[in-house]
Amino acid sequence: MSGTRTLVHLLSVAMLLLWAGVLLYFYISGRLINYLPPDGIFRPMVLVSGIGLAVLGLFNLLTMGAEDAGCEGHDHSHDDHDHDHKDCGHDHAHKYGEGCGHDHSHDHKHGACGHAHGHELAHEHGTCGHDHDHKDCGHDHSHDHAKKEGCCGHDHGHAHSHEGHAHGILDESSWPGRIAVLIILAAPLSWAALATPDRYSANAIVNKGLYDPNYTDTSRAEQFSLQNKVKNAGQPVAATTTAKVTTEKVADQPPAMVSPQTLGAAGAPTKPVNTPPPGVAAASAAAAETNTPPKNIPAPAQASKSYGTFTLEDLKKQVPQSKDGNFILEVPELYYTGGDVEVQKVLTGQMVETVAQILPEKVNNAEGHRLRIFRMLVQCCAADARPYSVPVDFGKKAPDFKDMTWVKVVGKMGYKKEGTQTVPIIEVSKVEETTAPDNAMIY
Repeated sequence: MSGTRTLVHLLSVAMLLLWAGVLLYFYISGRLINYLPPDGIFRPMVLVSGIGLAVLGLFNLLTMGAEDAGCEGHDHSHDDHDHDHKDCGHDHAHKYGEGCGHDHSHDHKHGACGHAHGHELAHEHGTCGHDHDHKDCGHDHSHDHAKKEGCCGHDHGHAHSHEGHAHGILDESSWPGRIAVLIILAAPLSWAALATPDRYSANAIVNKGLYDPNYTDTSRAEQFSLQNKVKNAGQPVAATTTAKVTTEKVADQPPAMVSPQTLGAAGAPTKPVNTPPPGVAAASAAAAETNTPPKNIPAPAQASKSYGTFTLEDLKKQVPQSKDGNFILEVPELYYTGGDVEVQKVLTGQMVETVAQILPEKVNNAEGHRLRIFRMLVQCCAADARPYSVPVDFGKKAPDFKDMTWVKVVGKMGYKKEGTQTVPIIEVSKVEETTAPDNAMIY
């Protein structure tokens, strides 16, 4: 193997090992958690791919001295061939063909027979090649100019040179071309591995729909709906069956438990049923506090639905509370309450606590009292992540935070109809900077 080909081979091996090293680095260092979810085959695929490329690179390195299988035993340069064909027995100086335009008449003097053959040979350019009629010579001067195997031992069917015998772009290119190829293969990958941050920029978050949430979206509701956690079922209770479920619950309760709001949310008649006298209702109001909707609930958006009954006891059973009694919820869980009126009734007025990143609020914020908190939710990889966000209201001019800062927010949960949606809003009582959680993205 020539010096140039050896160097090109080593560079090719280096590229394989570089790609293998980057994949293994992301897996071993743990940076992979910022890009791929822990379940499924994505993370194992990175490990397997890295090992496979490393094995391939080492194999090529160990076998670099072997002869090329397809080129063994011959040299494409034809340097060892003598194409003068001196021993062939015929002259290949030119090819006679039809319409060549030359006069091929010549005198043949044959010293071997002692005769002077001063005659003109007639060359017929056609199907047979040459007609050499040497009269009275006794010799057969006819010869065939067609290529034949065996006259000199070589096949003269081609006349080209494979100088360097190139088999790839690095072999075929000049050194400036090879350097350009190596830069294209190595530089972007190396830069991305070392310099790319493992998070989205603020502009990227905005472009992914930060200020255009759909609180009635159900694409991940199965995972984050508070009602689904209670039922431990794969699907929420259908809205069409809610009236029956809620009516049965009401029938088993004392008259004071019946309210127009409860029946209205379930799709039943909005008039009170068996409503007790005002004095009785007032006396039993305290006992029924956990089962009657709060008085300050605004009218839900048209798109909000009831997914069955949900009580404060249900909330306490499934959601952890801080030492101060705050319900600790993730932003996506708060996000999906915007489409569930039953959960809204229970959660309104409750103190909640969440950790998220923060950005300025640019919608419905004429007075500058709001900021927006969000978390990134990943479906299968970081490329398809999207922000789930809710506004936070300070009741006065919002404080200044550096974009994308991680904060812990504590406040009272409320809901407000804005446009066609019911928007979950945290009325902030406390906000402070905090460290990012172990998983900056939620899977």
